[in-house]
Amino acid sequence: MAPIRIRPAADTQDQVLDALQRQTERLTRLLPTAEIEHVGATAVPGALTKGDLDILVRVQEDEFAPSLVVLEDEYTIHQPQNWTSTLASFIDPAEAHPEVGVQLVTAASADDALFAPFRDALIADPDLLRRYNALKQRLDGTDYATYTAVKGDFVEQVLRGMSATSERGLGSGA
Repeated sequence: MAPIRIRPAADTQDQVLDALQRQTERLTRLLPTAEIEHVGATAVPGALTKGDLDILVRVQEDEFAPSLVVLEDEYTIHQPQNWTSTLASFIDPAEAHPEVGVQLVTAASADDALFAPFRDALIADPDLLRRYNALKQRLDGTDYATYTAVKGDFVEQVLRGMSATSERGLGSGA
């Protein structure tokens, strides 16, 4: 596999928006009750990216298993080692520029609390975005496994910090 190459998300914006429109139409046709969101670095102004498009597909608990079957017929299974009872990930082998990842989650599950909250935190916090971009710059040229492991650790650390801050806020009567 080729080394990861990092670039400004703005450099891929036209391709990403075209792919997002195609994928949203396709996913809406396949899963009409699902909520579909653009997540990942290409959804964050000023972010650096490896150039892929990440899409979150949120379904109700009773729709997860049937949605999983539908997506397995249409997409290629991706990172099955990360799957849980409320998360499954796929890629679209027909999309290459940009590559497309689809994350299927059960609404209001712990896995649902991963993607959009991290995107929103990057948008809301310029210092967090600066640190995330610096991490990605350090990962430029690395292999996919290293990139995903190191980036995943960063995301988990941020989400744990957000959770701890939220719990402290709730505990203080805020």
